[in-house]
Amino acid sequence: MRLNGSKRNRINSEERRSAGANLLLAAKKAGNLLLDLLYPPRCPICDRILNRKEGRCCAKCEKKLPWIAGPTCMKCGKMIDREEDEYCEDCGKYAHAFTRGAAAFAYTGALRHSVYRMKAENRRDYLDFYADAMTQALETYLVRWQPERIIGVPMHWQKKWKRGYNQSELLAKKIAKRTGIQMEDAWVYCCKKTKAQKLLGRKERERNLKGCFALKQEKKRFRSVLIVDDIYTTGSTIDELAGLLKTVGVEQVYFVVLCIGKGVGKGEKRVCTGKNVCYTKSESEYFRGSSRY
Repeated sequence: MRLNGSKRNRINSEERRSAGANLLLAAKKAGNLLLDLLYPPRCPICDRILNRKEGRCCAKCEKKLPWIAGPTCMKCGKMIDREEDEYCEDCGKYAHAFTRGAAAFAYTGALRHSVYRMKAENRRDYLDFYADAMTQALETYLVRWQPERIIGVPMHWQKKWKRGYNQSELLAKKIAKRTGIQMEDAWVYCCKKTKAQKLLGRKERERNLKGCFALKQEKKRFRSVLIVDDIYTTGSTIDELAGLLKTVGVEQVYFVVLCIGKGVGKGEKRVCTGKNVCYTKSESEYFRGSSRY
């Protein structure tokens, strides 16, 4: 059967596009292989070079990951001593602007060092591991929360320029890709350069953050929003941003973080150690092999 000229040209064009796509794919694979040779992937916890059979975290560190497990605060997601307490000490004493939150890990030990390296040493290669863990932490909540948009906590432009990136924004983009929630990256910005939070008390943090966020597009309206950040301690940052979002009609403000401080119930303060089974999830095979997302 003979083909007319237009049909033959169309087939040839499709074949060329297909060949071009295959060539680009092969080039991408070769490029990734070269990058792995020059900059081999490392464990985000111990920083050891990973072998091909390991996923984003080495097998030894995977067994010691301080996963959030057991009773957690029904507001912020911190681990508490007893389930009947419902709320951690902070959430029992202070009202929050956000609706509810979740975290992947307790902010302790090796995770502290990992986050420090990520921020201070430009270890953006850790972010895929972080995003996988945070996405896993969200799995049990997303059906109930159903956020319409996802945003990263904004960073002041001078701080972002100095560091070179906003880790919360990058994490939000990765989690948006993994969950299918639409990213809203041009809605809120940081309009005030604040002091470092780590040495400030609760009241000082609140004063430090007061008025530091503003809206670029006030006319945008969403019913529910998911905020992404790396660390939660007192919740001052999330509260300040949630309060702003509620002024433009957002009804439900949720958050997810990589690490969260330890909660306190009516019992003794829970301690993070490698021997405490509440802080480990060694049965998980999540980080071995390729990611699910």
